Amino acid sequence: MTKTPELTDIEIAIKDLVLHDLNARAGSPETYEADDIPVLAASIATLGLLNPLIVQKTDKLWGVIAGGRRRAALMHLVNDPEAKGWTMRTKVRCRALPDDTAAATAITVAENVTQKAMDPIDEFEAFARMMDTGGHSPDSIATMFGVERRRVIDRLRFGRVHPDIRAAARARNITLDAMKAFAEHPDQAVQKDVFDAMQGSYIQAWTIREKLRNRGVKMGDAIARLVAEEYRAADGAITPDLIEEDSILTDEALVEKLLLEKLTAHAEAERARLGFAWADAVRDADYKTLQEFGRVYPSSVDLTGEAAERCEAIANRLAELDKARDAEDCPDIEALNDEYEGLTVGFSDADLGRAGVLAYWDQGRIATVEGLVRPEDRQDRTPEASPGGEGTTADEHGGDGETEDDALVLSESLKLDLRTEQAAVIGTALAGDPDLAHDLLLFKTIADLLGRTGSVSYSFGVTASVADRPHGRGEDVDGRAAETLGELLSGLDLTWWADGKSMPERFEAFRTLEAGMKSRIVAVALADAIKPTGFGYSEGLMAYVANQIVPDLRAVWRPTGGAFFSRLKKSVLLGIIARDLHQPEEAARLASEKKTAIVDFLERLFAAPFATLTPEQREAVETWCPPGMTIDAPRVDHGWSGESHLRGMADEDAEEADDAAPMEDEDLPEEGTFEDADEMEVEDA
Repeated sequence: MTKTPELTDIEIAIKDLVLHDLNARAGSPETYEADDIPVLAASIATLGLLNPLIVQKTDKLWGVIAGGRRRAALMHLVNDPEAKGWTMRTKVRCRALPDDTAAATAITVAENVTQKAMDPIDEFEAFARMMDTGGHSPDSIATMFGVERRRVIDRLRFGRVHPDIRAAARARNITLDAMKAFAEHPDQAVQKDVFDAMQGSYIQAWTIREKLRNRGVKMGDAIARLVAEEYRAADGAITPDLIEEDSILTDEALVEKLLLEKLTAHAEAERARLGFAWADAVRDADYKTLQEFGRVYPSSVDLTGEAAERCEAIANRLAELDKARDAEDCPDIEALNDEYEGLTVGFSDADLGRAGVLAYWDQGRIATVEGLVRPEDRQDRTPEASPGGEGTTADEHGGDGETEDDALVLSESLKLDLRTEQAAVIGTALAGDPDLAHDLLLFKTIADLLGRTGSVSYSFGVTASVADRPHGRGEDVDGRAAETLGELLSGLDLTWWADGKSMPERFEAFRTLEAGMKSRIVAVALADAIKPTGFGYSEGLMAYVANQIVPDLRAVWRPTGGAFFSRLKKSVLLGIIARDLHQPEEAARLASEKKTAIVDFLERLFAAPFATLTPEQREAVETWCPPGMTIDAPRVDHGWSGESHLRGMADEDAEEADDAAPMEDEDLPEEGTFEDADEMEVEDA
């Protein structure tokens, strides 16, 4: 067993410090070129070196066993012309380690494997104390730690989070991302209201933001920027934030009123410019809104007088420019083209007399539609002579001479209601033919997944889609799963999906397959439908099925160097070898190697466990899985009661089902996982 070594306090000049060969990060010096080195350098320049470097004598120099990032930060200060008082002769505090290779290896691996960054909430409280008792400002804190002012502001915002929400985050009852989402709204009362309303359900960051988005308008939003001046003039309430653009305009009714006024004014200005009869504005204009209107379009205009002369002059000039297009002094001809089009194309007087301009808010800007004709002014029917005598009209479908008052014209709401009744009739008939319903469900699912098409049937409400499975290094993953799926696919009878067949023909051909082949096709099709997911409470069914069909995941999958090990830090790889695979001697041997050598070692080890392994080591290699790959046992999930739902379909007066437990957290944070990817590291451990 490696004994605790005795360390000697000593001061050493920066020029005499080098990275020790046994340092766990010696094989990956790029680690010290990360963006956090200037942050650490700023901290050392302001506060000094809080933790001494652990060093060992190597020839005439001192090798840094632990503290490579601190050494890199010191070199950054030496090379920074704005950092005063730092030279290669500057001496820094160190602790010298005797000539003990085993102890040196243990120290560097332990330091890099066990280091943990500051909790963001602790970081906020530290910043807050610096402001309250140290007289610091966000700017001075940002300068001290070499980070952006926004970073400090974001941390200080945690102090604006309601105490109950902060307590829930500390207790790991909600995730850090969830607490950050609450911090984006400066009003604690609104935060608490949303937090209380979400109790009993999975509190996710995106759902929090969605609910808070409807509780006021941020000053930085396009709508707020448009109405800010008028809003302040009307003494509208504002909840301030540390960053002005994130302050909230809380009087949403006033914001909407001012927005509509802006839209109306814009529409009126366009009406006056174009000469239309009317102008109007709506908050939003979707397809259904615009469908109510008719539309007129500009056409060629007969020119006379000055307009005709100007058009002739423009045409002649454009012809000259066309010949001289390669000349350096050729002006922009687009303006002339636009002017020409404006003179030669326009709306008729009749259209201008009945059409107008509609302004609406569209994706952060004011949009307009010109030439709209109100429903009462539309001329959709043209009188024609017909055998029915004078005063009769032919409808647009070639009808038999109904008058406009007698024609059957359905409103959109009535059409929708009739389609609803029609769907109920079709659904009831389908329920009475189980075999057809079964085949239709299978066919639609398979067609969506294998056919990659959405044109099978839009009206059939059951849909399936191939899962999105992004992967940064997909070409390097273990290929056995893909090979197996390819073999299964090649054994299927897919003649029913032949090119040139219509969907009804394909469906009838599919129905003639034997039941076993249908099941095999469904199984292969579903293979592409499984989404990347964590097995939380709401995924109890999938976890149950996964454990049934993949009882030993390592029998069909292994981590590879390209897709997995090469993406971890060298110190983490050494920790896996020493701790998880029970090979501390190998970890100590590999500590002086480059990271690529360690990745190659693990690649070969997992591809074919070495014959020299002990039974314990072999079992560890054959069973080890990274945390993101393990399939946990199903968690208790009190799910939806389908039986009561079916009863409710048949009888609206049926008793409601017993209250089901609310949907739980899909990925509740486990012990020790409450971390922030961009946490500030004042110094490395």
